[in-house]
Amino acid sequence: MYYTAKKEMMMALYRYTLLTAEQGAALLNYRIKTVYSMVAQLRAEGVIRSILLPFLRNHHVGYCLSAKGARAAASLCGDEETFRAKAWEDDPVQLEHYYGTNRFFTDLIHHSLPISGDGFMEWLDPREAADRYVQVNASGRKTRPVKPDGFGSYLRSGRGRLVFHLEYDTGTENLWRLKDKLFNYGRLLPAIWPQVEAVHVLFVTKIASRPKALLDIWEVLQKETFSGDHLPNVWAIHETEWKERGVDRALWWGSEERRLCLMDLPLLPLPPDTTAPILGKQLRESSPMYRR
Repeated sequence: MYYTAKKEMMMALYRYTLLTAEQGAALLNYRIKTVYSMVAQLRAEGVIRSILLPFLRNHHVGYCLSAKGARAAASLCGDEETFRAKAWEDDPVQLEHYYGTNRFFTDLIHHSLPISGDGFMEWLDPREAADRYVQVNASGRKTRPVKPDGFGSYLRSGRGRLVFHLEYDTGTENLWRLKDKLFNYGRLLPAIWPQVEAVHVLFVTKIASRPKALLDIWEVLQKETFSGDHLPNVWAIHETEWKERGVDRALWWGSEERRLCLMDLPLLPLPPDTTAPILGKQLRESSPMYRR
């Protein structure tokens, strides 16, 4: 029972490290009861383990793979040759960071559900997002100067696609480190994206003062380092604003004190093929108990 769902959940946990049952249900378009049932089976098989999320109320838990489960998921994802079991032996360290990043993407999945044709064409995990921007230096060594916490390509039906790189900032990194991140985005993205002015870097911060500090740093880089260059857009928001006002009403800070809702940001053109399944809207066969 739940053979396909269990495989999909294992692959999702392999990619995104930590998911709650609600996040898994949103991503995979399964009923929450289905997710809880197959999670119980996977736990009994020693494939996943539950982790208490102490920063949430009401004893919320998330799920991550055990080393045994990660090995099986790596095989499903074609990563047998690069798999390292040791990385999966302990619980993830940055629980709040993984939860907050994945919540941002699943918030957008929930937003897309009632809107025909809208939704994620791509949600790349941190490793996939970093691999997209691999550089080879003079000695032939691969480097990854840009390492987003996630990359999204969100289809706006009939209008275009919202392309963004997410940085979820819990406040543990100092402003010098954030300046380095902004510099690398400003240096690398214009070389990759022909229409880089419609490509975005989004910072969700847990510290209320960070959005202004980030935009101040970015404006200095724009004027003094990247003067006259075509650049991506950088936007920042305090997480409380995002949670309380939601996708349609939360206002992001941009350069020159611009304030826009996420869905009003500039879009790239639609890709030639828009027939790929949209995350959260995958076709599922109804359970017999729900059929008429």
